[in-house]
Amino acid sequence: MSDNYKNGTIFIESDEDFLDELSEYLDVLSNPARLKILKSIEKKPADLRDISYEIGISYENTKKHIQKLHLAGVIKKETGISSRKTKGVHPVWKYSIMPGGLEAVFKNLQIFSDVNLIPDDKVLSDRIRVLKSRLSNEITGKKPVLFIIGGPLDGNAYILTKSKIRIGRSDTESTYIPEDGDIVFPDFYGAVSRITKPHCTIYDEGEEWYIEDLKSTGGTYINGNAIEKEIRHKIYDGDTIELSRGTKAGKLLFSYTDNSK
Repeated sequence: MSDNYKNGTIFIESDEDFLDELSEYLDVLSNPARLKILKSIEKKPADLRDISYEIGISYENTKKHIQKLHLAGVIKKETGISSRKTKGVHPVWKYSIMPGGLEAVFKNLQIFSDVNLIPDDKVLSDRIRVLKSRLSNEITGKKPVLFIIGGPLDGNAYILTKSKIRIGRSDTESTYIPEDGDIVFPDFYGAVSRITKPHCTIYDEGEEWYIEDLKSTGGTYINGNAIEKEIRHKIYDGDTIELSRGTKAGKLLFSYTDNSK
């Protein structure tokens, strides 16, 4: 499979193996019961019987769904002790969401949604769009997500729950205490301005999202284009945001399914 780039869009030549695997991946995550399972173990691990009871599905069917999610790398299992409401107390497998598992799913779906499959496969494209929307509703509460791309934080996801989010690099020489919702890069990302004088700020303006460069040294780029400083620029689902350029820059992927339109 080879990639071609034109006008910023990724075109992937037809590869039946890739398309088959993508279809299987979507099958694993599209089942409503599996989304219920992910929601039920979002806060704390649970064993099969507890999960089955909470989501209202038989033990055997719950077990089958769990196995699919485990093979997809979204959840993990570890030994634990059964809850006291079962007969006796004994060792059980307890399931929880894999660290970074849901973030990886969102990131994959965002990348897939930015890809034009050749020949154009409308069925797969529609399935990706629907699943992304469903996950957004069920897991993130319809909130946008910022993914970090590259460097030690690659794949980290931040759900944007505040109306104002500052973004910058850590500053150990300052007494500044990051505010709730701030996104703070470690020193590896040396081209990003310090959080004490944030590189940029993201704003929620009534379900429309904007970014403003705050006189950063390295500048801010949306989809490769430099934006004017101290002016708010609207950002859209799938936009890539670069904080400066080079190996020490910060790169973000903005994912937002606006279900209000």
